[in-house]
Amino acid sequence: MAQRDASVGAGQYYSKLVFTNVSGTTCTLTGFPGVSYVKGGGVQSGNPAQRTGGDVRTVTLPPHGTAVATLHDANGVGGYDPKECQLSAAEGLRIYPPNQKAALFLPWKTQHCAGPGVHSLSITSVQQG
Repeated sequence: MAQRDASVGAGQYYSKLVFTNVSGTTCTLTGFPGVSYVKGGGVQSGNPAQRTGGDVRTVTLPPHGTAVATLHDANGVGGYDPKECQLSAAEGLRIYPPNQKAALFLPWKTQHCAGPGVHSLSITSVQQG
């Protein structure tokens, strides 16, 4: 399960993605989540988040334990030429926990720059929560 805990400032958006082990057994996460905006129908919108920071560790999650990764969106729409930005509506985020093939969906209606040359999202590796 993932959730976001947001902080906004001057065209910059930071959010902690919290991964919770909802099973009854211990599990591990290692590396970076995959994150991208999605529009209606679950279609990816814009570029996926780029990986930042090199501190990759294996996080052990007991039942109900948590791990976090920090998502940064430098979308500051005012900083992009409108043709480059290609402002688009998003219905939420598609999130792949590290080393997983099944995605989670986190509803979040917003607008973002979806142009092919715009790389506004970045994500850190998971850390102990």
